[in-house]
Amino acid sequence: MGIRLALCQSKASVGDVRTNLNRIMSVISQNRSDVYVFPELFLTGYGADYASLADDIQYAADKVRIWCIEKNIAVAVGSPSWYQDGMRNSLLFITPDGVTKYDKLYPANFGVYSEKEFIPGNMPKTAVFGGMKFGFSICYDIFFPEICRNCALSGAYVNLCIAASAASSKPYFDRILPARSLENVMYTVFVNNVGNFEGSNAFFGHSRLIGPLGSTITELGDEEETVCIYLDQDVIDNARKERKHMDDLRIDIRWVPD
Repeated sequence: MGIRLALCQSKASVGDVRTNLNRIMSVISQNRSDVYVFPELFLTGYGADYASLADDIQYAADKVRIWCIEKNIAVAVGSPSWYQDGMRNSLLFITPDGVTKYDKLYPANFGVYSEKEFIPGNMPKTAVFGGMKFGFSICYDIFFPEICRNCALSGAYVNLCIAASAASSKPYFDRILPARSLENVMYTVFVNNVGNFEGSNAFFGHSRLIGPLGSTITELGDEEETVCIYLDQDVIDNARKERKHMDDLRIDIRWVPD
């Protein structure tokens, strides 16, 4: 059993939700897939005046939900979301059955990244579509292994990691992404932004699919591109027969010190 998934490495227009919504629809209309994955904060663009766009974001999310119902597809896309205690950096996993919202657990605040306006999320999330269970992470989250491990222990076969990562971070993502796959024996889907932000800084792109044993199956370049790939649940099952470390986890140990 498997599912077709599209790595949608598209460039967002900062502050223009309607244009970004049209880009989502254009990608969906030009490709045939079951799940479409867009980058971090794609609905608004990274670095927008998020608070002024709340109504547009709600309109866009509702439109995407209608498309998902009509086409029987799922769309994962980055967007701000609002709660009583503040704004969060979220991944919306939109399906015909509803919306699962994962909030970034580790907003970044170092180097070229400033996400001080976002409050951290408080729990991992998983969701099922097309018989496949997905776990979620957003950019800097990938450096905290407990997130992917939690999703894997919850039955996820795929970790969707959406990102807005600059070129200076590429060497670190190149190292950590295969590790997240191998240590949990699961697919890792990484979809990053492209284009410039904050002047000369650029998102590095290089969205990719990494297999359960840590090998890169498909990798894009640094320009806009959409690639459809097939994820097979049998590949995970066979890999977990070969590498059995998930079966040997010590659940009797308290890993967080007092």
